[in-house]
Amino acid sequence: MIVKFWGVRGSIPTPPTPNSLKERLKAAILVALERKPDPSKLNSFLDSLPDRLVSTIGGNTPCLEVREGNDIIIIDAGTGINALGRQLNDESFEPDAERLRYLVETRYHDIDFSRFSETEKTLRLILLMTHTHWDHIQGFPFFAPLYNRGTVLDVYGQDAKQIQEALALQQSDPKLFPVNLVQAEAKISFHDFPPAGLTLGPFRIESMPLPHPGGSLAFKITCKGKIMVFATDYEFVGTQPGSEDSEADLARFIRMADVFISDTQYTFLESMTKEGWGHSSPLKVAEMALHAGVKKFFLFHHDPFYGDEKLYDILERTQAYTNLLRGDHSMAIDLAIEGREVEV
Repeated sequence: MIVKFWGVRGSIPTPPTPNSLKERLKAAILVALERKPDPSKLNSFLDSLPDRLVSTIGGNTPCLEVREGNDIIIIDAGTGINALGRQLNDESFEPDAERLRYLVETRYHDIDFSRFSETEKTLRLILLMTHTHWDHIQGFPFFAPLYNRGTVLDVYGQDAKQIQEALALQQSDPKLFPVNLVQAEAKISFHDFPPAGLTLGPFRIESMPLPHPGGSLAFKITCKGKIMVFATDYEFVGTQPGSEDSEADLARFIRMADVFISDTQYTFLESMTKEGWGHSSPLKVAEMALHAGVKKFFLFHHDPFYGDEKLYDILERTQAYTNLLRGDHSMAIDLAIEGREVEV
């Protein structure tokens, strides 16, 4: 089972600033001046540099791809789903770089969709929705497979009707988006996630509700004996009734997970000033994951106001904290970085 991060930021898309890129370039030049690399081996030199100098953590909002062979599950539809959709189209349909551009930029209501429809190929996809806050759905209108007749998309979440209404509302033609959801050529079905879980192809999927304004779902995906848990947008507030029970439920849910990807949007100190906002801090979640026997823990849903250097600093502090607590169990900790693939 392979997990790929297509979007890792929370709240709003966060492209790198010119100043942040300049600082990263300056640091790389300083290393080059010290090492004096052979000009003919620049690629090897760049490969030797740490990620924080040659790449960004990413600015797209949440979207994950879980793949086993040709079976694909998508989790959430933030802006990261745009690039995923273009890749899926290239894999499954004839490339058409003008497809989405035409649909979005046309000023006419009567669009001839026949020119964009393929009937000979089929792309079957599962989309799991944690919830419908905008940063988790805003990429959906730009998901290119929606505009292929050969796409079959099943959407699962806590409330199928609410999800369908939210996705349709943001594509209300023409005031909010030029293409109405009902005009999509894909066959889209919406389902309440069953309490007993789902078995889809090689995947066994379970869910649990999380405390977040409006609610959210965590998902556990088991495949070939490996376990991945994704839990975003939640907060355990000690003053709220049932908070301790909810935290204990999540600890049981993630027990012995091979990979745990979790909301860690705020530092511990900042989370104290934003109680009730519905997001977690890395130290608290890391401690829970460590005691639950998690093997690898990824910090996710990065705050849009945290630059890459601050996030790397948060990572190092979290690693140092868990090293003090770990006892007989060690747990790898890393940042969720856009474009990175993780083998579970």
